[in-house]
Amino acid sequence: MRTIIIVILILLLQDVTYGGWVITEKRNNGLGNTSIQTTFIQNNVIRYETPTSIVIINLNTKLITMVFSEYRAYWMGTSYELKLNKISIYDMQLEKMLAGLPKKEQRELDSIYNTLKMQMLDSTNIVNTKNISILKTDEEQVIFGYTAQKYNIVDSILIESIWHTTELNPYDDINIGDMILMMQQVNQTPIKVSLAQSKGYLDLLEKGILLKSIEFLPNNNSVETTVTNIREIDIASDFFTPPGNYAKVSLFDILFVLPEQGFGEIKE
Repeated sequence: MRTIIIVILILLLQDVTYGGWVITEKRNNGLGNTSIQTTFIQNNVIRYETPTSIVIINLNTKLITMVFSEYRAYWMGTSYELKLNKISIYDMQLEKMLAGLPKKEQRELDSIYNTLKMQMLDSTNIVNTKNISILKTDEEQVIFGYTAQKYNIVDSILIESIWHTTELNPYDDINIGDMILMMQQVNQTPIKVSLAQSKGYLDLLEKGILLKSIEFLPNNNSVETTVTNIREIDIASDFFTPPGNYAKVSLFDILFVLPEQGFGEIKE
């Protein structure tokens, strides 16, 4: 009887499926500076974590959460609300800049800023991707135990090389397009926006994962990012929410109020 129970337990354990993924990447900017980012994925929710920042993107509710552990606080809202918060802060900073300028320069700077503001508020996300080509090479490389195919990304010049594998797919049940668009609201870089929205790039992400990339920068430097750990696990659902004792605040509070108050002085 005991043997039968053990056999049943073994069979049950073999059928266990994990709902989440943990992916750790190491990034080197070619100047000796290294950074680490860990991505947690489960049930259409993604948490990006570095030693200094936490961003949670919930693709079910379309909400972005930015957690500030130093102040035991967080900001939460839609991507459009994030834009409005940023613009509100820019407005205050611009007002200070204009105060000390001659009238003519005030009008010029104000005009430039109003144009930029309209672009920031534009929700159409029109990006030119027609010049981007993703070219498959004959090279393969084994990275963290998985065979990865090398592709070169060209926009009149070589801008990036990537190593892609189809041997695992942590983004299988994620809407890749929505994930990229929401993450771009947090970190906006025009070149990467164009690349990430190109059809060939999206197709690769939907079919597997990039295990390595090398970005070639205009100053002849390069940035290399490599997956150093990836595993499938179950993740507690409250890991994708800010701690219960953290206060919800505005970005203005984070930038201007809390640093003056000192560590941990914010009250709920």
